[in-house]
Amino acid sequence: MKKITASIFGLLAVLVTSSIINAAPYTWVDVIDFSPDVYIGWYQSYPYTHDLTDNAPVAFNPSTDTIFSYSLAVALYDDGGRYDFGEVAFIDQPGALGDGFYNFSYTNQTFGWSLAGLIQLNTYGLLNVSVDSWTGDFYLASSTLTACGDAAPVPEPATLLLLGSGLLGMAGFRRKFRK
Repeated sequence: MKKITASIFGLLAVLVTSSIINAAPYTWVDVIDFSPDVYIGWYQSYPYTHDLTDNAPVAFNPSTDTIFSYSLAVALYDDGGRYDFGEVAFIDQPGALGDGFYNFSYTNQTFGWSLAGLIQLNTYGLLNVSVDSWTGDFYLASSTLTACGDAAPVPEPATLLLLGSGLLGMAGFRRKFRK
């Protein structure tokens, strides 16, 4: 009977001192402000990479965190050249769904996500983007990647202290009954 009581007490101690770890919703934002702005001439491309693994205060960790969706905002502007007949810029992301043409009527434009981009972000924490000039020349001012998902929480020191003291207590309690 004493062994059953000790086992039940030990199980309750472990359950009380430990907590269920849930992932917390989090939004990672990576802003690239090109300084000086990048000139993209006729029929040229400019590739760059967003990196969420070096963000502060919480960097994305591909092995523990998960991204469910993301959006990409790109800011381009006309160089004001007199030989321009209208700029056409194409924003290229991994896959085919998130690509699109830039509308120069706005100061910046947001593009949706692609499945291949989502896989690339979850696997490496990186998103490769290319701005392509189909006609005209323009400047690339900035690019903002906003990714939403779950970040694995960091355990609290008090919770770990309670768990450790509970385990030590159980070990001592068991050792006492062995003698």
